[in-house]
Amino acid sequence: MGDNAKFENLIALAVPVFFISIAIEIVASLLMKRKVYRFNDSVSDLSAGMLQELVGVFTKVLLFGVYIMLFDAVHRPANAVPGQAYGIPVNIVTWIVVFLLVDFVYYWFHRNSHNIAVIWGSHEAHHSSQEYNLSVALRQGAFQRLFSFPYYLPMALVGFSPVQFMVCSQINTLYQFFIHTRLVKKLGFLEYFMNTPSHHRVHHGVNPKYIDKNHAGMLIIWDKMFGTFQPEDEEPYYGTVKPLTTFNPVWAQLHYWWHLIQLSRQSRGLDKIKVWFKGPGWKPEYLGGKAMIPEINPNSYQKYDAPNLPSLKAYAGVVFAMTLPVFLIMQQTKGLPLLQQAILALPAIIGLAATGGLMMRKKWGLIVELVRIPMFFLLVLGIASLLRRDLMLTTVSVFAVVTVLQLAWLLREYRQRSVLQFN
Repeated sequence: MGDNAKFENLIALAVPVFFISIAIEIVASLLMKRKVYRFNDSVSDLSAGMLQELVGVFTKVLLFGVYIMLFDAVHRPANAVPGQAYGIPVNIVTWIVVFLLVDFVYYWFHRNSHNIAVIWGSHEAHHSSQEYNLSVALRQGAFQRLFSFPYYLPMALVGFSPVQFMVCSQINTLYQFFIHTRLVKKLGFLEYFMNTPSHHRVHHGVNPKYIDKNHAGMLIIWDKMFGTFQPEDEEPYYGTVKPLTTFNPVWAQLHYWWHLIQLSRQSRGLDKIKVWFKGPGWKPEYLGGKAMIPEINPNSYQKYDAPNLPSLKAYAGVVFAMTLPVFLIMQQTKGLPLLQQAILALPAIIGLAATGGLMMRKKWGLIVELVRIPMFFLLVLGIASLLRRDLMLTTVSVFAVVTVLQLAWLLREYRQRSVLQFN
C-alpha cells in the first residue's frame, strides 16, 4: 500500500507543470495575436479545478481505495505475507493490457456521461467554458469520481494490479491536459490513432455535427471503432448547448442537477425517473419534448461575459491566490483527519464561490466574501494556536493585517461603485 500512496500523488506533482504550461500558452497566444484567454473565465476554470481537488480529498477513495479493497478481497490469499505478489502478474504485457483497458473503459464512461443526464450533471462543468485552452483542462467535475469509479471495478475483479491501474489512469488524465489547446493544429499521422488537440476540440464543440463525438481519452481508435468519430472540419464554437451564465464555480458544478430536480418535479409518473437517465435535453412530450440543437449563427453568437471592473478583477485574483496554498497544503498533507480537512476546505470553497460572484458584480458575492473573511481569520487563529508562541504571534499579526486590508478594499469598492453597480 505504500507504493500505491506514492502513485496517488502523480497529478498533484504535476500541478507546477500545469501552471507553467498555461503561462507558456498565454505568452504564445500573445505572440501569435490570438485571444484564447479571458481573465474571468480562466479564474473560473482554475477555481473549478481546485474545487474538484478539494472535494476529491473525500471522493478519491472511491476510485483508488475501493479498487484496492476489491482487488485484495478477491485475490489476496488468506495466508499472504508482506511483499507477496498476487493477482495477474505485473510484466510488460500486462502493463500494455492495463493501459489499453483504462483507455477503453474511460471511453465508455465518457460516452455515457454525455448520454445519461444524471452522469452528465457530474461532467457538464468541464464543458461549460466558452473558451478552449489549457486552463479549461483543469475545469473538471468535482463529483465525477462518484460516477466513474464503478466502470473500472471489473479490472480489480479480474486481478489487474492496483499500481498498474493507478499509474495508467493518471497517465491518461495527464495526457488529456495537453490536448486542450487551440494553438496546435493537426498532427499528421498521429491523427489516425491518437486523441489530438484537433480531435478534442471537436468534442468540446456545440456545432450540431460535433455534439457527442470523439469521447476518447488517449486513443481515438475507440471512436473510430464504435461510430462516434468526427474530424475537425472547421474550428468549433465551444461550451454547452445552453451556455452557462455564471463564473461561480460552485454553481457550475450543481446547476444541471438542480435543473433535473426541477424537471422531475414537473414530470408525471415514471417520467420523474426517466429525466435522470435519458439523454441531456430530453423532456416528456407534454413538457415540450427533446430540445433540438440549433445551428450556430456567427452574426448573433456571443460569449457570456460581465463588464470589466479592474479593481474587482484584482481583488478576485488576490482571493484566488490566497486560496491556492490551502489547496496545495491539502494535496500534500497525509493522515490529516477528514474533519480537519473539511474545516480547511470550507472557507476555500466559499472563497471560490465569492470570487465568481464578485467577477459578476453580484451582491451575494460581496456578502459571502464579507462573511468568509472573518471566518478564514478565525480558522487561522485556530491553526496558529497549535504553533510555537513566536510563530503564532507572527501568523496572527500577518493575517490580522490581511483581514483588515481585505475588508477595507471591499467596503471602499462597494462605496465607490455604489449599490447600483451590484445586482
